Amino acid sequence: MEELFTKQLSPTDTTHRLTIPAANLGDFEFPMGEHAIDIEATDTIERQWIFRLSIRRDNNPNPRPVFTGQWIQFVNEKGLKAGDRIIFSRQQVEGNGVQYSIRAERRIFNYWVNVQ
Repeated sequence: MEELFTKQLSPTDTTHRLTIPAANLGDFEFPMGEHAIDIEATDTIERQWIFRLSIRRDNNPNPRPVFTGQWIQFVNEKGLKAGDRIIFSRQQVEGNGVQYSIRAERRIFNYWVNVQ
């Protein structure tokens, strides 16, 4: 499993959309001319989530990649708040291409623990 990014959630991430680090945009393949793709990710309890990854149109120099789709539902069902974090990973799967996973964590004292 290759960790793509870890992100501590901001208030906007928990109420509107998750802003993806721009440096990680190259980790996802967009078909030529497309500005949005659906990413299917599995959480720690094997539930499937479909996140819509989109970027600004017209070759904007600041693409500002974001997750929408089921992102807010994921936040609400996990009870996530600003300050919690997510870890987004991928794994090459023989015959199926790429499989993505997402893990939510909350800091309790000095430890990060999984949020189910």
